[in-house]
Amino acid sequence: MTSFLKKTMLYLGLGSDEDFQELHDHSGAPPAPKTSGVTTVRPIPKSEDTGKSRLVNAVRTIAPPKVSKPCVVTPVRFSDVKEISEAIKRRQPVIVNIQQAEHEVAVRVIDFCSGLKVGIGGGFVKAGDDVFLLTPKDVEVSDEERQRLGGSVSA
Repeated sequence: MTSFLKKTMLYLGLGSDEDFQELHDHSGAPPAPKTSGVTTVRPIPKSEDTGKSRLVNAVRTIAPPKVSKPCVVTPVRFSDVKEISEAIKRRQPVIVNIQQAEHEVAVRVIDFCSGLKVGIGGGFVKAGDDVFLLTPKDVEVSDEERQRLGGSVSA
């Protein structure tokens, strides 16, 4: 009689082929035919190839959602540009409000954003007084939305 543990191992596929065959021989089931483990593969003739197999296995890139709520960043120190770069990594538009920054910091932030714009291939436009909009490459903001965003941030 086969032990419970051995039966469990065979059920999980952890035993050898001989043990598996032996289990079936004792249970009264007909013995499985011995195979050499080699299977033959025939090529599909052109008349049978519908092309569906290629479509099923195709890998497609799914575009990220194009609608994204803008992130508002009001840098006071230059170290605050980390927020800007993190939002851009998330493919999120960024409203940069430099109204509260000192002149030297504001210039450095604008330089940073200009370089980031070139690096990501995005856009960097003025949306209001000391308010700028930085967008990733595949995000487009309408003129009406840019004016609304610029007006609500600078007010």
